[in-house]
Amino acid sequence: MRVLVFNSKGGCGKSTVTREILAGPHASNYVVVEIDDLNQTQTGYGEKGIFKKVELLKREEIPNLLMLLNEHDNVVVDVGADNITATLDAMLNYNLFDDIDRVVIPMKSGRTDCENALLTYESIYPHCKDIKFVFVERDDSEPLEEQYSVFFKNLQRIKIDKLNDKNFATIASSDAFIDAQDSRELVVDIAKGPDYKAQALKAKEENDMASFKELMSKELRKRTAAILVEKTITPAHKVLMG
Repeated sequence: MRVLVFNSKGGCGKSTVTREILAGPHASNYVVVEIDDLNQTQTGYGEKGIFKKVELLKREEIPNLLMLLNEHDNVVVDVGADNITATLDAMLNYNLFDDIDRVVIPMKSGRTDCENALLTYESIYPHCKDIKFVFVERDDSEPLEEQYSVFFKNLQRIKIDKLNDKNFATIASSDAFIDAQDSRELVVDIAKGPDYKAQALKAKEENDMASFKELMSKELRKRTAAILVEKTITPAHKVLMG
């Protein structure tokens, strides 16, 4: 599967969706391509060997996508905010949409995010019909249509009568995503951690309370990640990559 993660606005969750939702569950099989001259969020993960490969493309190197998309079977392309226009121009000039299987458009609930998601869909649909949406930082206490009201009120504009469950995923807000990024880990890997509780109880028996507290904190971190994997990451991955 070759996926382009795109929204004409920055800060809408593209990098998190790329890393944690699309590629993360099967990281060793995926090449992550980051088109970003500034933030380079994914580069640290490449240095740790978490993904099959992480490729950084600068603006003038975007046409090299043609080679990468055809060299590897599983590729997720994360487009940084500073290269939105340049990437879209290259995709059109070099017919790179012919080499993409799917486009994923993330958005948060703000007006600008929703409006840019609509604009992105309008720009891309003539060239790629397989498009799915991701609603980032979803709050389950509020109906989806109300939280992202600007998007849903304008669906008719992009000739969509109604979204079905196969065309979108929701991503809950969680500090676990931030924690994982800070330590250059994936949430799915944190969730697979060892039995810190058993180690903590052994430390307690040895009256090493400092180690006990540290290990129990790691156990809590692991369980928090496991909940996020079960309730958010796995269901979203199935929808977006299925």
